[in-house]
Amino acid sequence: MNYTIKICAAVLALVASATGVRGQKVLALNYDTIVEAFEPPLYLNDVTDSLTALIQLKSVTDKFQAAGFLTAGIDSIAPFRSDTVEVQIYTGPKFKWALLNSGNIPEETLSIIGFREELYFQESLNTKQIQRLFKKLLDQAENSGYPFAQVYLDSVQIDKDQIKATLNYQKGDFVEIDSLIIKGELSTNRRYIENFIGFKKGRPYNQSDLRNIPTRLKEIQFIQTIKPYEVGMRPGVADIYLYLKPRKASNFDGILGVLPDPVTGDILFTGDVKLNLMNALKRGETIKLQWQRLQTQTSQLDIQFKYPFLFNTPLGIDFKFNLYRRDTTFSQNRLNVGLEYYFPGDKRVKVFYENQGANVIGNSDFVSPDLADSQTNLFGIGAYVSDLDYRFNPRNGYYLETTAATGQKEITSQVEGEANQKSDIYNFNLDAGYFLPLFKRSALHFRMQGGMFLNENMFRNEIYRIGGLKTLRGFDEQAIFASSFAIGTIEYRFILEQNSNLFVFFDQAYYEDESTEEKLSDTPFGFGAGVNFETNAGVFSLTYALGRQFDNDVSFRGGKIHFGFISFF
Repeated sequence: MNYTIKICAAVLALVASATGVRGQKVLALNYDTIVEAFEPPLYLNDVTDSLTALIQLKSVTDKFQAAGFLTAGIDSIAPFRSDTVEVQIYTGPKFKWALLNSGNIPEETLSIIGFREELYFQESLNTKQIQRLFKKLLDQAENSGYPFAQVYLDSVQIDKDQIKATLNYQKGDFVEIDSLIIKGELSTNRRYIENFIGFKKGRPYNQSDLRNIPTRLKEIQFIQTIKPYEVGMRPGVADIYLYLKPRKASNFDGILGVLPDPVTGDILFTGDVKLNLMNALKRGETIKLQWQRLQTQTSQLDIQFKYPFLFNTPLGIDFKFNLYRRDTTFSQNRLNVGLEYYFPGDKRVKVFYENQGANVIGNSDFVSPDLADSQTNLFGIGAYVSDLDYRFNPRNGYYLETTAATGQKEITSQVEGEANQKSDIYNFNLDAGYFLPLFKRSALHFRMQGGMFLNENMFRNEIYRIGGLKTLRGFDEQAIFASSFAIGTIEYRFILEQNSNLFVFFDQAYYEDESTEEKLSDTPFGFGAGVNFETNAGVFSLTYALGRQFDNDVSFRGGKIHFGFISFF
């Protein structure tokens, strides 16, 4: 009897014998030869019907065929009349490669995919290995302008258990990318979208780049995909169709308060107001404004303007300004101007210049020794990369932002012995995080923040200020002075909706303050829980956190409540 007919007959017998069967069965597997390549199962449990039996038996024969037993299959099956059903498995001979010839594949392609004929000589024929080889060849072709390539085994010769074959590689027609066609009511400049997703007319067809389009589009905060992209083929060229619409990404977040000044009795405005304008000029630019006044006579102003793909090039500009005033003690200002180079997706590197000014406020006769007037000029480099599944509420992916700068600081205080001193200064910053998905709606967020100032003369009005919602939760905003710090965070998130989640967190920090006569260091930590939930008006956030430092006990009376509201428009 022909072997294929024999297998089909066994399958039909299985289906016929299992018709109407109720209850679980056990398949007892008998093999015609002893197999040393692996240990095949002797029993298959929990077989409830013929379909389950076929699926489990196929998985067994697939393992044999992957190990080189190409003719392995079901020989016969006993009727389903008892709880244990006998199944005879034909293993057949184990085949080896006598020769797998590279055929007409170019040497350059062979080198890229790592193929060498000697790797297959007298080795067991592994069907999964051949499948991987075919996939490498086809992937290489698809990413090099040949989306219609084919590969198969040709001139196959079988001598007992030895097989000879030749790879036949047909590239097909060369295809290049021609047009990007955007459908939908989108007013964003198309050049921005082309640059962001890495589109270039005339570039060879690249399937890998096309697969990345949905991910890259998700990284654009002010664009939403209507439906998946499509590729239209014409002789020798391919057109990409995108279906997009605008998404509300600009946001306003503000809290204002009015209270009497405890010293003068005048009306005092306090608050935290943030305005973030995304793509207002339809060029993918970002404009950010933030004003904070959370304590009496202490305020902060932040301004940022970012403009990508300047003159339709990969270059962009980044302008930042920060002004901080701490009661009647000191003020600090920073001006940062950077030139960025954008890669496809949310990745960029930058070079920048930064000017920092620190000034003592008040009567110089009462100046603290840990304060001084100074001017600092820095030149640095930075990098940013992000690969998140959804920027606003991610479950999977990572992000990293880092900068390194060096320059010179001049102390301009008129205090005796300090004026006109110059010294070298170094500055390093890091913010990196990773989201690990758990189950269907949860994620773990691991984050590391850090910064370091290196200088022989450091003063309190020049160094970092940590604490609060953005750095170390459970502490007042910018309450801790640090010349260097590291903060590690682990946070569990449960995703409620697209822009809503519950979370619990633990922040562990280490910092040093070398601006005082005696070096100060500590390991404060904060922990707590919170919620972000979306309403028709925007996203409301509430966080309750407790903190501990200097071996003090954790006090619930000292808990911090951070809350905010973001309205998108």
